[in-house]
Amino acid sequence: MLRRLTVLPLVLLTTAAGLDALHLLTGNASAATAAWHLIAAGLLLGVAVAAAEWLDRIFGEPVGTTGRDLGVAFVLVLFGVSWALRLGQTGWEPTWAAVLAGWAGVAGVGAARFAGRRRRVVSPARA
Repeated sequence: MLRRLTVLPLVLLTTAAGLDALHLLTGNASAATAAWHLIAAGLLLGVAVAAAEWLDRIFGEPVGTTGRDLGVAFVLVLFGVSWALRLGQTGWEPTWAAVLAGWAGVAGVGAARFAGRRRRVVSPARA
């Protein structure tokens, strides 16, 4: 159940990166403000989900997904950097470094999703 909760913060953060691209293309200040708020919500929700997964790992059955958890933590750090770089800006408009950190986080989300879907398939004839 907790694995499904991990998707929501990542979707919020990916949407924020899309709004940053929209802001850069159109100059719409509302998109920058919405992206800043989505990043803040995604970070807070991501920390809450990570804490719940940590408690589940301690008190529940061990799952062995440390690599995936580190990937999600890396994505949260990248978006945290993107969020922090906006603090001094008027209207929370992103700097280029903030946009690059956000899109690096999106690439991390894509890599984590791809790595999670890869499974080793063994044919019945070889087993």
